[in-house]
Amino acid sequence: MNLMQEAPNVVSEDGLRTLLAQGHSADAVCRVTPKRTGAQWSGVWTVHCVSPDGETRRLLVTVRNNMAAREFKTINGLSSFLAGLGVSIVSIPMLEGKIASHHLYDEG
Repeated sequence: MNLMQEAPNVVSEDGLRTLLAQGHSADAVCRVTPKRTGAQWSGVWTVHCVSPDGETRRLLVTVRNNMAAREFKTINGLSSFLAGLGVSIVSIPMLEGKIASHHLYDEG
């Protein structure tokens, strides 16, 4: 299945990697304000791939699970995922509705 043709508003992890290399950004969106439990922060975040001109947004989905939105439930899970994509500076939104944008080649 070609996700780009059959579902243009979503992207797989492999598709996200390809688009990031072409200059797109990975936006982390806070869906549920996190709460601290012990040493861990738990909430809900999703990732969206945004075109350089900001015109196109694609939701990161799990291909295995009928293209359901891929949700990250912990800060550790989200930051590990973004670092695995090659993002060198990770920013985590901590309030529902807030967004943090990430690029592969951020200087810092």
